[in-house]
Amino acid sequence: MKKTLCPFSKPIIGSWCKCQYANLDERCAGKMTCLKSDQYLAGCYELVDVLKKQSCFILGISKPDQELTHMQLMKIRCGGLIGMQRVISAQPDTIPDVLNVMQQAEIMYGNVLDFPFNEVVRDIKEFSHRKKSV
Repeated sequence: MKKTLCPFSKPIIGSWCKCQYANLDERCAGKMTCLKSDQYLAGCYELVDVLKKQSCFILGISKPDQELTHMQLMKIRCGGLIGMQRVISAQPDTIPDVLNVMQQAEIMYGNVLDFPFNEVVRDIKEFSHRKKSV
């Protein structure tokens, strides 16, 4: 299997989410690869694509192929996972596990594509990479 970058590399490095199959290759470059099968990786990329499509309006993305800023990507990936976990979990304040969130969404909705993404748009909009001090 060829090494393919994980779409959640930067969120995982920033401790916004976690994945047991993410392998850190280059921390400074924010590069992680997936240790699992291409099927898992394809599911992660599919989830990011769906989150991007669902958040276009809220983030002011006018064209589907528009180049996104780092912050827009972080909002989509981190805010999306945080929001999904909030909807499906009794533990919304824990760090989301990418695969667990996807599996729970599939259990509850049959397919991650059938998830009610309109319920996580607020989380995407409100996400800030600056962690709140306690």
